Amino acid sequence: MVATFTLGCGKKADEEGSEKPRYTEPQIADLDLELSKQELFCGGSEYNCPSYLTKIAIVYKDKLKFCTGFLTQDNVVATASSCLPEALRAQDAVCEKDIFFFFAESDQKPTRVGCKKIIQASRLASKEPFLWRSDVAYIQLEKSVKYRTVSSTRSGMNDLDKFYIWSIDQIDAYQGIMHKSEDCQSIHNSYFNPLANNQSSPVMLIAGCELSEGNGGAPIFDYRGKVRGILSKPVDKVEIDEVISMRILEKPLKFLAHATNYACAPMLADQDVLNEEECSKKLEINDYDTAQREMINESNIFKSSVQRIEHNMDEKNRYLKVAVDLIANDDAYDVVVNPKCFKNVSKWIGEFTNNKPFTFNIELPMIKIKKAMNDTGRIFALEILSNSIPTNFQFRPSILRNTKKSTVFVWADGPARTFLNVPESCASLL
Repeated sequence: MVATFTLGCGKKADEEGSEKPRYTEPQIADLDLELSKQELFCGGSEYNCPSYLTKIAIVYKDKLKFCTGFLTQDNVVATASSCLPEALRAQDAVCEKDIFFFFAESDQKPTRVGCKKIIQASRLASKEPFLWRSDVAYIQLEKSVKYRTVSSTRSGMNDLDKFYIWSIDQIDAYQGIMHKSEDCQSIHNSYFNPLANNQSSPVMLIAGCELSEGNGGAPIFDYRGKVRGILSKPVDKVEIDEVISMRILEKPLKFLAHATNYACAPMLADQDVLNEEECSKKLEINDYDTAQREMINESNIFKSSVQRIEHNMDEKNRYLKVAVDLIANDDAYDVVVNPKCFKNVSKWIGEFTNNKPFTFNIELPMIKIKKAMNDTGRIFALEILSNSIPTNFQFRPSILRNTKKSTVFVWADGPARTFLNVPESCASLL
């Protein structure tokens, strides 16, 4: 028997909705016939497919639905709690008539194993998977099996860490094929889950995998063979369509899915989570919406680009600090460089002894800037550089010396722009 365990932030299940739903016995005509037709094959060489992987058939709304699971002990399978009907997301729920497991055998029909009970399952009070603190279930088999098991680690998921996933693609009502998907990455700070921003964030965003029907509950592996997470749900198509309508995608989105991060997730073996504060942080829709608004705010998006352009222009002359203004132009902004204040005046004003105007030249970049999104949902400032243009700046040092300010004229190949009373010191602007 598997010991009952408690989970906190990774040690107890989600407490929301603790009242058990009423159980209704499933009804499928010829259920045994449907189960007897189930197949499971290796998508590659039979020696390359893992024996710990199992196809899970679940009776749901008088039909069979399918998920992927994996052995953590010889009589315990882990999968996503979202695969289970709500009535079965309860400790000690009996599942012998609801859940069935299939393990692949070489050149034979898969071995079918029954279900004894639900050891533990996340309750999933919210409808949004990015707010599920965990989406994991541990299910006891009716008997032990002699297949390989795998272990999990609380190492967390850093930004852009690479993983692979073993899953079972359900091709039709009967045929399942084991499939390895590589080039998967954990993504922090994506518009599709801005709350995933730390290696211990409870719900992680996974990008780049090749996944399909029946993959929920699949284990996410690091390249040392340790399970780092469990696949939950794909990002909702409605959210993807909303982003497409923004017209900011730089290239098509990769496949994106939410995943439970084992840095925080429940484990049978009672282990401390990787980061208690991060694992227990609020996961609420208001925080999610606020974070998305901050990500899409143009002031935030363009801030670092503006600062870099200003710094580069300041490096090109001794006399003036500049400020970048952004002028709307269709779906982008033109970058315009204007004088802001004089700098280090005492170091060079003595070089000018007459009343003549002084002119100096700077190569100003012709840049358009727009907000864009990459293929993992990260928003950034896209800079489009066409060329550079020699630009003249002119002022009278004698007036600056006497009044601590001066008019500055700026022109390239057209009329001069006039900036009145540019101050001697930027400190006066504070």
